[in-house]
Amino acid sequence: MASAKLPPRQKMINMMYLVLTAILALNVSKEVLDAFAIMDAELVRSERAHEQRSQVEYEVFADMAKRFPEKFAVKHEEAMRVRAMADSIVRNLEGIKTAAIAKADGLEPRLLRGPDATGRDTLRALLMLEKKDDRDVLTHALVGSEPGSPRTDNGSAHGIRMRITAFRDSLKGLAGEKGQALSASLDALFDFSDRRDASGTLNNWESLNFYDVPLAAGIATLSKLQADVRAAENDMVKWLYRSAELEDYRFGTLTTAVVPQSSLIMLGDSFRADVFLAAYDPRNPAQVRLKDGQELPTGTDGKAKLRVRGNAIGEQRVEGTIRFDGPKGIEEIPYATSYQVMAPLLVASPTKMNVLYRGVENPIELSVPGVPAERIQAGISTGRITRSGNGWVATGMTDSKAEVFATATLPDGSTRRIGPVVFRVKNLPPPSAYVRDKGSADTWIALNELKNAPGVAVKTNTEFGDVWTAKSYTFSFQRGSSNPIDHVCQGAAFSSDIKQVLAKVKPGDKIVIENIAAQLSNGHGPVVKLGAIALKVR
Repeated sequence: MASAKLPPRQKMINMMYLVLTAILALNVSKEVLDAFAIMDAELVRSERAHEQRSQVEYEVFADMAKRFPEKFAVKHEEAMRVRAMADSIVRNLEGIKTAAIAKADGLEPRLLRGPDATGRDTLRALLMLEKKDDRDVLTHALVGSEPGSPRTDNGSAHGIRMRITAFRDSLKGLAGEKGQALSASLDALFDFSDRRDASGTLNNWESLNFYDVPLAAGIATLSKLQADVRAAENDMVKWLYRSAELEDYRFGTLTTAVVPQSSLIMLGDSFRADVFLAAYDPRNPAQVRLKDGQELPTGTDGKAKLRVRGNAIGEQRVEGTIRFDGPKGIEEIPYATSYQVMAPLLVASPTKMNVLYRGVENPIELSVPGVPAERIQAGISTGRITRSGNGWVATGMTDSKAEVFATATLPDGSTRRIGPVVFRVKNLPPPSAYVRDKGSADTWIALNELKNAPGVAVKTNTEFGDVWTAKSYTFSFQRGSSNPIDHVCQGAAFSSDIKQVLAKVKPGDKIVIENIAAQLSNGHGPVVKLGAIALKVR
């Protein structure tokens, strides 16, 4: 499935299938389901982009057929048949998606659709779906109860497979012997052969994609099929137009194309893309360079192979130039592309450790799969949350619980609110007082330890470090049966009077530190009383 002989687009699709299969073998969390929804939105945008590009091709085709009917009319009619087939399949898949989402959420299908900014009838975003984890709707609608023997009626996944297979074969028939490369690309794009799942079991295409899978994943698969159909339509229409052109056709304008195999990679992996001239001439190979002047190797297909290692997390940009011999002499056209680098994703959802403490800075890590950190803003229902380095810090909580959420800016500029995650809010555990690590549970202290003690330390057994400080205490010194000598000290450090006493301490003497008052170092929260420390010097 990952053969190097496949075209770059099919390699990207295969990689996505591997990721989908691996994720579906796990216990799918809400964050992963939301990631499917985000991926579905990107696939829908891809389908619409292919449709818009095809619309431009159709308009040019129609104009040329009107102006030069003897050369373009026949191919234009073939293009119209391709358009009709593609429209029919896309509408059918859209109806299946609408019906599945409506049934899962218990809504009327008409409530899920509406015009977008361009007036096009559009399905509601999958991210707003409540039952993303539903595994029954698509199973019953497209496969049935027996994954080894899926349903074969027109409304089933098998029916989808047959319609797309017929579409593929029709395009291959139009391409004929002259379009062998296009036919091979179509075979790779619409490969419905049996595959092995994550457990190694050989499964048919229908069950692997729609049997007992979360609704979010199944809808994304249907959207991918729509995008693939539009991509094949666009490739076919462009091929038909080129086949009708004169042998000596000259391009009026030139552009560059950067086709990444994946725009989202893991930390330490490599970003891979093909950089080439869209109007490539095999008799006039181009030189492709990076911004620093490094020349990229170019294959016999005219495509330069770009390999950039992802050594930093976030959005990365690649720029360079394509140099070629054009009608006006040597010309250079700049190109630019970007890609996302993310760390390997681990989603953990503890239920008993989600605690924020009052009075201190609580570090919080926030991430949204597929969205770089710089495009995420955090919010909290009580207190404040601010960015700190690569993470966030929550402070000032007053309620008994806090809800933390994220607002992610998507590549199209729209925003999505994700979450919340609920934290319990508590006071810090009560601290204890110490003199050179000797506390209320100790009875002895070495003479040298006591003489070198700077004062009274206040500590608590938490990961926040020394956040407490002693505000005041009473220091009492007694030698033998004599009366104790008391000194009241303000602050944690021993006063000069106490230091004079400590300079004269001998083994057998006793010290008692009592009436200890402590508060958080930042001055927040109440003053607390701590237990006394009674130690004998040895």
